[in-house]
Amino acid sequence: MIESVNSYNQPKPNPFGKVSNRTSNADYWIGNTAKQSAKEESILGSILPETIILNPDEARKTKNLKIIGWSIASATLLAAATIFILLQGGPKGAAKGFQKLRDILERKIQKTKLANMSGTSHYEFLLGKIDSILGKAEAVNNFTTIKDFTFKKLMYGGNNNWKFTRKIHEGITNMFEKLGLKTLSISYSGTSKKFANLKSLNQEIFSDLSKSSNLSEQIAINGVSKSKQEWLDFVRNAGQDIDALFNDNFGDTVRRSRYLKIKKFTKELEQSFEAKGPLWFLSKDTLKTFVAEAKMLPNKLQIQNQINGIRQSISYNPYDLYKSADNSIMKISSFLRVSDKEALILLNKIRNNFKTFSKGGKIDYDEMIKDFDDLNSLLNSVNNGLPASKTMISHFDNLKSLFINYKQGKVQDILDVYKVLLPENKYNKIVKSFEKTVSSLDKSIKLETEDFINKSRDLTMGSAPTDILTVLTGLGTLAYYLGKSDNKQERVEINLKYGIPALIGIGVSLYGNARLFAGSKSLLFASLSSIVANRLGNIANSLYVNYLKKNGEYIQPQDNLSDSNG
Repeated sequence: MIESVNSYNQPKPNPFGKVSNRTSNADYWIGNTAKQSAKEESILGSILPETIILNPDEARKTKNLKIIGWSIASATLLAAATIFILLQGGPKGAAKGFQKLRDILERKIQKTKLANMSGTSHYEFLLGKIDSILGKAEAVNNFTTIKDFTFKKLMYGGNNNWKFTRKIHEGITNMFEKLGLKTLSISYSGTSKKFANLKSLNQEIFSDLSKSSNLSEQIAINGVSKSKQEWLDFVRNAGQDIDALFNDNFGDTVRRSRYLKIKKFTKELEQSFEAKGPLWFLSKDTLKTFVAEAKMLPNKLQIQNQINGIRQSISYNPYDLYKSADNSIMKISSFLRVSDKEALILLNKIRNNFKTFSKGGKIDYDEMIKDFDDLNSLLNSVNNGLPASKTMISHFDNLKSLFINYKQGKVQDILDVYKVLLPENKYNKIVKSFEKTVSSLDKSIKLETEDFINKSRDLTMGSAPTDILTVLTGLGTLAYYLGKSDNKQERVEINLKYGIPALIGIGVSLYGNARLFAGSKSLLFASLSSIVANRLGNIANSLYVNYLKKNGEYIQPQDNLSDSNG
């Protein structure tokens, strides 16, 4: 909700402005009574649609409580959004946007080169420009780190001696961390249920197939001949392996172990900033890259590679192989010039073979190995006899290793057997179940190895207490404009129907950020929360008005366009 707020518009010039701005009889061409003045104010209110969001001070001139309320709510959201964008969301969002654009352009360049086409110069020019902007955009993220870390040091005091404010900072940070851990736990819990359901379905199918009368029948699958009973035993063992891999690597205990590793890495990050001294941000590194992320990256990759290896043992198919290979191919291509046609043509041939394999096609293993050997020779000669780039050769070695060491996962082993033993409808059912389970695992892995690690990095640098400034800014803005209300009755009505719903939206959005929700999900929850709060506020205000009327304390609004009863 915070990120979606648009700047409110100033009202367009009012065609009746010269009339409505005259407040005494002497100002008119013809004398007017107070009744006529009130009538013109009513006209003013009627020509300003309630959907137009005004500056609260300007909105008060309409004497329409609904417009006033919406303008105050909008100002509250705008102030909070401004703080959020300046201190948190804006820099990171800009960097991510430029990175996506750069990736698109780079892939376009490499695909064009691999297709042995000309005309990539305009892409290369754009890529260079985007690279320049991206470097600056990533560097802007350092502003967030500087702001967070400075505020943290202020709250900790000299030599960390300010115990009271330090406990406040640590308390807020721990609360945000617990919310992130809760999201992780919920995600893996959902994935665990899908694995349990898959296990039950697998056992059900296994049981039905075991009742067959022809268990001794010999069946060939992937060139291997076994009895039907032996294939069923194979499926049972593979299923047990999948359960063990998931439980041993994604259960509470092992996740706790990885969490402690992340805490260790983030502590090292904090110590590295401490060692740099108070003027670390004057380093030229802050103008080139996102310093905190660069420092954390090796440790993040270590955890990601470990978990991805486990995931591949559970499920790894030809399409997964193609995606991994294609990434390496694009990186190799980035080191080649358009003039390195022979190397590009061979690299493109290898890429097409991976693509063919991903779609179920057959490839010649020996020919593929020969292509790798030829490509290796070409890559080592592209620099006119100079040693090839170590990074490029590293990507080549990884590409060749992907091919040579490819082994499908346990899920694919089971599906290969079921494809032969099961009727098509039952086979399709269990394929969908496997796909949903693996997809759920991938989401949980990303949440743990990308989103939570990034959140831990930011929390360590002190982001949580400064995020609270978003709510405090909104609260202060609301209090300021409510203070200009004519009376308590008006303050209560605006607060219940507009102010509180706006603050709830801000708070829910911040909560979604702490829970590692995607931006769209956080926005949806914040919007729904504001709508519900607005409805409840209308009900509460009606009860309040009835109470005032019953006790003879109700103040009749002077303007008949007032919306006091919701």
